[in-house]
Amino acid sequence: MVAFFGFNISINAQLRQETCVNAISSMQFQQLRRNVSAQIQPMQRFNAALKIMQSTCLNTSQLLDLLSFFSEDGERLELAISAYPRIVNQQDIYDVYNAFAYFSSAFRYHDYVQQQSVINPNAPVVQSVSSIPVQINFPQLNYPDVYAYQGVRYCASPLSEADFMIYLRDVAKNSDESSRMEGLRQMQTSMCLSTAQCMKMTTLLMIENNRLEFLKKAYSSVYDEGNFEQATQVFGHVPNQITLRNYILSTRSTIGQPVPRPCELTMTVFNNMHSTFAKESSSSSRKQIVKDQLPRYNCYTSSQIKQVVSLFSSSSDKLEVGKFAFDYVSDPDNYFFELSSLFSSSMDRQSLSNYVSSKHQK
Repeated sequence: MVAFFGFNISINAQLRQETCVNAISSMQFQQLRRNVSAQIQPMQRFNAALKIMQSTCLNTSQLLDLLSFFSEDGERLELAISAYPRIVNQQDIYDVYNAFAYFSSAFRYHDYVQQQSVINPNAPVVQSVSSIPVQINFPQLNYPDVYAYQGVRYCASPLSEADFMIYLRDVAKNSDESSRMEGLRQMQTSMCLSTAQCMKMTTLLMIENNRLEFLKKAYSSVYDEGNFEQATQVFGHVPNQITLRNYILSTRSTIGQPVPRPCELTMTVFNNMHSTFAKESSSSSRKQIVKDQLPRYNCYTSSQIKQVVSLFSSSSDKLEVGKFAFDYVSDPDNYFFELSSLFSSSMDRQSLSNYVSSKHQK
């Protein structure tokens, strides 16, 4: 038996599986994909995907598409292992290594695949360990904590660390400076990034002038603008540190700090927002829209936020949105007492209480 994250796989059972020759058609795949996407609860989504993996002939592109619904490496690993016996192009399985945010997960999958080739000598030859996504060792700098940030924001919500690492490893595959620079620019223009992520991105560049150019372009759209001066740490030459600091100060004075919206939130506006949130059938899309739209105002009552949080059925989603929305209420002292009744778990209530208390202490 081979076990990963508690997921047991019977080798003999796998060898008895009928060999897949052709992957399902694009139309069939889209139908299955919609079924996975329609599942609101994370466990239901995982089970729907697992059922597909265990019974359907897929190619690596289809597998990667399904894995994109899951943010946890543990889930991706279990699903990728389950799907492997029915992958029609197993010689390209190394493409799946890019689905994992952490190097250790890619290694685990590689070890599993290698073991299958030993057990089944007729299996297609798979790329060696060198095909695993490159490991990136970031320098020991003082990376600012984006989750503790309370200042001005230049974009809605920073890219998750797991997804950030997937994109960054793709850029790191390029050995030449110009290709890496272009890849970083594409990330910067299409994603909301934190200061820490921008700092990590520049460490892929060897030329300090390129680092400086990238950071100047990234500044106007970074999430935690107030932390950006810490990016000067990526320079070994003091003149570059001074140049970036002066650029931030001059740009700040030119464009001005974003002015918070006045408190124009009427009941009609709030009811329209609430109705729009409620129309979203997918929990993940609803959560993202809430995070994008709530920051338009900073004067919600705790009672209004309670109505928004009530739109989510998962306790983890309720807790995540409840913590996120705290920064935008006008009556923070009422927040915990208003929202606590939404959580049946004492652990969740304690987590919210601790979070609110930590905010009051700052």
